[in-house]
Amino acid sequence: MDTFTNAYDEKIRPLMDKIDQARSLLSSGIDGVTFPTVVVVGDQSSGKSTLLESLSLVELPKGSGIVTRCPLVLRLRKSNQRRVYRLNNDNQKSLLDEAKLNILKYIEDETKILAGDHKNVVHDLIELLVEDPNVRDLTVVDLPGIARNPIANQPEDIHKQTTNLIRKFIKREGSVILCVFPANVDVATVESFTLAREFDPSGIRTIGVITKSDLATNNDTIIQQLLMEKPDVLKLKLGFIAVRNRSTDEKISLDESRQREKEFFREHFASSGVGSHCLGIDALIDRLADLYSDRINETFPKIRSEIQRKLKEVHDQLSKLPPNLETPSARLAKYYELADFYVENVLKIRLSSTNDGEQNSMINSLHIKFQKFQRIIDKYTRELFTAKYHTKVKNAMAACFGEQLPNFLPHPVLKNLICATLDQLWCATKSLIKDCFNEISKVLLDNDDRVCKNDILLTKLLPVFRKNVTSYLNKKKQAVHDQLEGLIRLEKQEPYTTNHYYMDKINEFKDVFTKSKGKNATGNQVTTSMSDEMDKLMFNSISNDDQAVREMLISIFSYWKVLTKRFIDYASLSLREGCVFDVCSGIRHRLRHVPIQQCDFIDSYLLEDAFIRNQRKQLQQTKERLEKVHAILDGHNILSDSNDTYTNVIENDDNTLLTIDELEQNLTGNNDSENEDFEDGLLDE
Repeated sequence: MDTFTNAYDEKIRPLMDKIDQARSLLSSGIDGVTFPTVVVVGDQSSGKSTLLESLSLVELPKGSGIVTRCPLVLRLRKSNQRRVYRLNNDNQKSLLDEAKLNILKYIEDETKILAGDHKNVVHDLIELLVEDPNVRDLTVVDLPGIARNPIANQPEDIHKQTTNLIRKFIKREGSVILCVFPANVDVATVESFTLAREFDPSGIRTIGVITKSDLATNNDTIIQQLLMEKPDVLKLKLGFIAVRNRSTDEKISLDESRQREKEFFREHFASSGVGSHCLGIDALIDRLADLYSDRINETFPKIRSEIQRKLKEVHDQLSKLPPNLETPSARLAKYYELADFYVENVLKIRLSSTNDGEQNSMINSLHIKFQKFQRIIDKYTRELFTAKYHTKVKNAMAACFGEQLPNFLPHPVLKNLICATLDQLWCATKSLIKDCFNEISKVLLDNDDRVCKNDILLTKLLPVFRKNVTSYLNKKKQAVHDQLEGLIRLEKQEPYTTNHYYMDKINEFKDVFTKSKGKNATGNQVTTSMSDEMDKLMFNSISNDDQAVREMLISIFSYWKVLTKRFIDYASLSLREGCVFDVCSGIRHRLRHVPIQQCDFIDSYLLEDAFIRNQRKQLQQTKERLEKVHAILDGHNILSDSNDTYTNVIENDDNTLLTIDELEQNLTGNNDSENEDFEDGLLDE
């Protein structure tokens, strides 16, 4: 025995010492690290507590019903001198003086403190460290016995309470399960084996312990179960061991009980058929020590890996916490840093195209809208070719006859007709402004939280940034609106241009008409040399009009082309500037002025709150504990150290305005059939 013990100690004691040091620094409830244990489970009054007494040499409460009402953890350590300590929640130990203190009574009192005077069970632990020359290095856990039916004021769910507590301990991979049942009970009815099979179906960490062997009604049954040779007996890879402990009523010492057990099995006829390795508390201790040694060797690397993993998790969590900005200047500098990051890495990137072509640039999106705007203006231009419009011009001119000489164009008619068409142009322009700024708002604000989700401070500031982006775009939109509205207002004052294109176009029409008259006089077919399709349509549409109406239409058409060319370009440039070129610099300027305008703004967002401060403190403490444990376990390479609701829609929008797409579609639906038929006829001419 001494040789085996010495070999065991030499093999396992260094690891046990390291685990004990680690355990003193860690809490399984807080740090989630589980250590190898021997868990004792069984029915009420099955002999669990007396078995634990023999293993630990500590007097334990026992009797009928549920005596153990909370887990009792006994850490047994072989030592030259006997000492018993109470371990606190922080693994600090307090020496218990057995000469002055009744340990049994002490455990009963501690149980009442934890579980109260009721008959329920609790998960709080009582932990004792037992150092003794006559124990082996083990950690054993005594759990409340399985209660099937509530008696003596026990809770209705007492069975659920006890089985759930047992499951909590036996599911841990490093635990050895000791299923205890008395010799006078049929093993097939023992529920602890059913619970053990849930988490150890192959039986590689379960040992069956037959208690109260002196009460067996049939010794052959015990022998058959210990041998596990017959097919109708329960089989475990770790086997069964029979013991004979002192009963509750016996007033003998633990040493006397162990000596009597040896005599009992020496005279028992099972000793010749089974062998001493299956009989008695010493056999159980030897088997547990050997198995516990294997569990320590197996779980020690896993514990070390688990510590490394948790240490990395803590470092990751600390790295994700915002920096601790202790001074106002540090908070202000961080705000500017985050504002610049938001502009450079969120806004600016969203305005540009991606290399894979999956995202078009904002410039490209605006260009598509400008092209649609141009097509809408073209549709307005085509209205000048219709008979309906020609009649409108003719009637307007007829109303002015007599007010001036016949060879002069009535200027008020020209102005009124141009102004009427300018109203259409402004309506389309407002739709274009609305579409462009809604597009830029959507691009800049949609799903921007995904970019910021890994930065707590940036996430906190995101509602403020969004609000300023929306405010800036609203202001810029209004500026573009006022610029273009001013242009329309100027156009309505008096038709005017210094562009020679206007007179060139009028002279071109006159020249074509002069040539066409000559061809008509000779009887040749009339054709035009005009290359522009719109010019051809205008020429053909006015061929049959009176000269005065024709000249007025040519003047309106020529001036309209000059007007739309300069307006479309100016509108496009203004929108490109307002929606793209000045956006990032303008928003950056606005964000950097927020702290100046609101003195307490920075502290309200970036001053570390109590939650983050406590979280940082807890993580730092956990990190320090884990680093110490990592060093103890011979580890290497220790690591060093809802947003506010917002809207994407720009404010002050006129919801009655159509979008550019809707406007183009409506114009296509309403005018295409009439215009195309008319234009086909004009082109045929």
